[in-house]
Amino acid sequence: MEHGGFLVELLIVYAVSALVVFTFHRLRAPSLVGLLLAGLVVGPYGLGLVSDIEIVKDLAEIGVVILLFTVGLELSLSRLWSYARTMLVVGVPQVVGSGLVTMLVTYAWMDGWKPALFVGMLVAMSSTAVVMKILIDRGESDAPFGRVAVSVLLLQDLLVTACMISLPLLSDSHHVQGNIWKELCISFAVVIGVLVAIRFAIPPLMFQILKTRNRELFIMAILLVCLGTAAVTASVGLSLALGAFLAGLALSDSEYAHQTMAEVLPFRDTLSSLFFVSVGMLLDVGFVMNNLLLVAGIVLGVLLLKSAVVMLPLWIERNPLRTVVLSGISLAQIGEFSFVLANRGVEEYGIIGQTAYQSFLAAAVVTMSLSPFLIALGPRIVEYIAKLLPDQKVYDEVPTDKIDHCHDHVIIAGYGLNGHNVARVLRDLDLPYVIVEMNPITVRTEKDKGEPIVLGDCSRAPLLEHLGVKEARAMVIVISDPAVTRRTVRVARQVNPHLHIIVRTRYVSEVDELRQLGASEIIPEEFETSVEIFARVLQRFLIPRNLILDLVQRIRHDHYEVLRDGEQGANKMELPVGMLQEVTTITCLIRDNSPAVGKSLKELDFRSQTGATIIAVRRQGQLTPNPPADFQLEEKDIVILVGSGGQLDQAVLALDPRVYED
Repeated sequence: MEHGGFLVELLIVYAVSALVVFTFHRLRAPSLVGLLLAGLVVGPYGLGLVSDIEIVKDLAEIGVVILLFTVGLELSLSRLWSYARTMLVVGVPQVVGSGLVTMLVTYAWMDGWKPALFVGMLVAMSSTAVVMKILIDRGESDAPFGRVAVSVLLLQDLLVTACMISLPLLSDSHHVQGNIWKELCISFAVVIGVLVAIRFAIPPLMFQILKTRNRELFIMAILLVCLGTAAVTASVGLSLALGAFLAGLALSDSEYAHQTMAEVLPFRDTLSSLFFVSVGMLLDVGFVMNNLLLVAGIVLGVLLLKSAVVMLPLWIERNPLRTVVLSGISLAQIGEFSFVLANRGVEEYGIIGQTAYQSFLAAAVVTMSLSPFLIALGPRIVEYIAKLLPDQKVYDEVPTDKIDHCHDHVIIAGYGLNGHNVARVLRDLDLPYVIVEMNPITVRTEKDKGEPIVLGDCSRAPLLEHLGVKEARAMVIVISDPAVTRRTVRVARQVNPHLHIIVRTRYVSEVDELRQLGASEIIPEEFETSVEIFARVLQRFLIPRNLILDLVQRIRHDHYEVLRDGEQGANKMELPVGMLQEVTTITCLIRDNSPAVGKSLKELDFRSQTGATIIAVRRQGQLTPNPPADFQLEEKDIVILVGSGGQLDQAVLALDPRVYED
């Protein structure tokens, strides 16, 4: 490669990726699909703009290393424990079922159980990066199906370690077979040693580094821990990504986890995107076109199989149809860690041939690309299946908990931070309310505290009627699922046409639709932040408070139209900016030699002498607003005055003459 050739090719990769992702953004298509397509365009099977794929793959592997490091940071032991039951009931059947079925189906084609088992391992893994990004973007990570998906993904991430270690067992190399147990013992020893070392040795070192208050040093230390542990595990035959995952896991419960995550995120987002680009580069379009039926069959089989092995245990446990179907759809793709396993299994151990490898790549790329669209179509698929299975419970049933009859109460849908704050204020004011929440752990915890909370889906009319929605004064909807929010507004309005419905939404695009569905007040988070900011800015210009409140109220009444459309010139409100610019407020300390010490405000005749007005006095931490005429000033009082610049100068001179002494 010529000097600077690598930088030119890297520039091409990022330029094409940025252009494709921007186009996909304008089309409202998932950016992940754009990255895969960008790799296909610049790769050897596309336009061939990048000749040295290996360098891009090396950078992409670093991206996977940092990605796994952040996964480990987010995966604490306490979080693992809260997901333990779902991992056992859903995660284990998903991994074992999809792996074994794939092995049985491909046994004849792969000509042996070892390569068939290897393919089963590849198919069993779902994409943490894809699913988590979609759930976070849609605000559904805390929905019932979101919690199922996260639990299964965490289990898969843990099992990647076992899969990595077991790869030599699937190789036909006699040398590998002869040393396998020795290598396994060394591998486990290294894993345990890394965990112990990072858990107990790294935190004190990080503390010393943080004491220097040198951000560059802290970042270098983080990368040293991440890449260093990756290098240690790679040196004994394990993957680079495994070492990074262990490092993140060991640091997850330390006090440095949040700061570490904040510093690593830019590296993760920049380099992990190269991973998806590199995956697109590997896809042989010619192979796909020549084997279109085979690839389509594999894709369809993977989607159906992986969905079924998730849905079956959830259905057996009598979960609502919505949770069952959306959980299965969310985990139906092949994951990014399967690429790590596949590369190592093919390049180092030769477990499968190139035909099988290209078939796997094609199926993986297509299933990952389809995931955002399938998850978006999930609610419609649920409705279609519900028509075919009319006896199947679609949502959570109406709770059997006895709810005291309420009248003129408030129904709070969702018990996150906003729901908790609303309930606390209502409780302090002794106003009646009832909470509906879909997280069973939250419901159990809050019910033990005496909160009037029930488990259920707030978009169901029977549940709302059970909560007394017909007699309610208001309903506050503060949940993170946009689809459920819209459905809840529509159902609540149908059941009680006179109900005052207040909705919080993260998305500005939801405002018009929520208003049409019947929401009385819609509070978009971004615009409310803007309103609070400009209200405080106007206060600094001494705009009269009643005019500020009037402007804020008008903006909210117009559903933030003036903020959403910058061309609304007719709605411009004239405020008297500058009318009080000459008036300001200051404070003045009464010192021991002040002529005002021991005198009352009446004796000072302060306003007629200076033109300024004393509006408050702070004494020993206590504020006395509008002090009476007989109020006597004492040493160390802090006087708060209002007036023009010249009046305030006269006031300070009267209170402390030595200020102007030479």
